Order: sequence, then C-alpha cells, then structure tokens
Amino acid sequence: MNSDGTAASLPTLELPEGVTLGTAHGVDALRVDTPAGTAELLFDGAHLISWIPTGHSDLLWLSPDSAFGEREAVRGGIPLVGPWFGPGRDLAMEVKHGWLRNLRWDLAAAEREGEEVVLTLSTPEDVKSLTATARFRFGAELSVDLTITAGPRSLELEAALHTYLAVGDVREIEIRGLEGADLLDNTRGLEPDVMPEQPLRLAGSTDRVVASSAEVTLVDERHGRRIVSTPRGTSKTVVWNPWDELVTAMADIPDAAWPEFVCIEPAVAKDGFVALAPGESHTIGVTYRLEA
Repeated sequence: MNSDGTAASLPTLELPEGVTLGTAHGVDALRVDTPAGTAELLFDGAHLISWIPTGHSDLLWLSPDSAFGEREAVRGGIPLVGPWFGPGRDLAMEVKHGWLRNLRWDLAAAEREGEEVVLTLSTPEDVKSLTATARFRFGAELSVDLTITAGPRSLELEAALHTYLAVGDVREIEIRGLEGADLLDNTRGLEPDVMPEQPLRLAGSTDRVVASSAEVTLVDERHGRRIVSTPRGTSKTVVWNPWDELVTAMADIPDAAWPEFVCIEPAVAKDGFVALAPGESHTIGVTYRLEA
C-alpha cells in the first residue's frame, strides 16, 4: 500500500540483467543474482535483507521471527533509520527510529555496470515533509547511501544505517577502529564514557553511541572472516546487541538468537545531528567488504 492507503504499483522501469522482481517473505522484493553475488531488497522500507558475495556467507543477519508487510519494521538486514534516531534528541518521539522504514519506497533507477548492479529507491511523491533516496551498489563490495532532503521546513536530521551483521558468536568477535573515542552509553541513561584503548570485545548488553566516523573492522574468527565497514557523511558509530539480558523482551528475536549478530551502525545522531535548511540535503553512507 502507498502512504495514503491506495494500492501500491510495481515498478515499470526495465530491469537490467541479473535483477528480477519477485517476493521475499511474502512481500514484494527486488532480487539480484550476478557473478558477484546475490541480494534481496524489499520495497517496504527500502530494506536490504540479504547480501551474499560470491564465496562468502551472508553479510546480514535476519531474524526468523521478524514481521514483514505494510508498515512493519523488519528485524535484521539494514533498516533505514530517520529522520530521528531512537526516541529523538528530546526523547519524546513515540515511533522509535523514525518512519522511513515504515514507508513503501519506489524504484527510481536500476542499472548494470559490468558485474555490479546499482538500484536506487525513493520515497513516495505524496510525502511532503522531506524526500529521501536510497542507493545500493552490489558487486564485490556493498555500498549503501541514504540521502535525505528537507522539505518546506528546516530539519534537525538524525539518521542511521542500522546494519545487523551476521557473526559466528558475538561473545567471540573483536571490533577494531573505535579505540579511545568518546561515547554515550544507552544502557546507563546515555551516560558519557570512553571506549577502551584496546579493540572492543562485548561481554554484556551493549548500546553505545560512539563519537567516531572511522573505518571499523569486525574480526569474526568463528566465521573465518573480517568485515570492514567504511562510513561517509557520519558523525557517530552505534554498537548494539541486547544480550540475554534484554532479548526476552523482544518478540521478533528468538531468545537464543542474540549471539548471531551485532549491529554496527553509521549514524548522525544525538549531538552529531545535521541541521538542514529547507531544500538542503545530506547523505550518509557505508561500504562493506569481506576479507577471508
């Protein structure tokens, strides 16, 4: 359905070789299948739920208990967060993480560049408060760029790519690149703190808004790989996992599944928001590569 409740139309653009229109988990999706790898991208939320580069397992974790469909927030993959983060900077927003992920997006462009596929989705025309585009480049690497343009009013923008990275066991991974950075600890009421001087190893429920836009490397020895995340246009990196302490309150994550993922999220949030005048735009993005 469109945001006004009318029936949603499927894209009329000609799709390039390696891209097909189908369904995933019962909802409309674009499927990518090229020599470089495969991917599944939902129209609901412009939500990427799978990217499997050739020779690797899926970069992304998707909850087997997730809901799918109109205005549902899919648990896993890469949710697009905005125009605010969490409950907003004043902690007063009832819809957590904004409403971009609750819209059905339109396909704006689909291109093939060698072995790479580039898909661009945009928010519906009847959304007037802002416009947004999400651009996905699938190849040997994955790049995601979210551009938000303020509408007729100024906007204090918060946004994030809320990526759920699949890991062998979150208790055994190491996160490198955030050492010594300032942070807000959301498990302690956003209390200020500092990241350790050594690579981060998670040992309990974690929800840190780290003041860093540095490249991050996730070392996952159980999966035998490293995930390198290179952000752009960001001011923060959020690290999140509910652990066994909080997962039981989450109906869309199996109680035993919390060791299977970690969220490492490029963001503009909290004091790192971006002030946009009417008509101004800002882009946040990230490139992922997998190393054996």
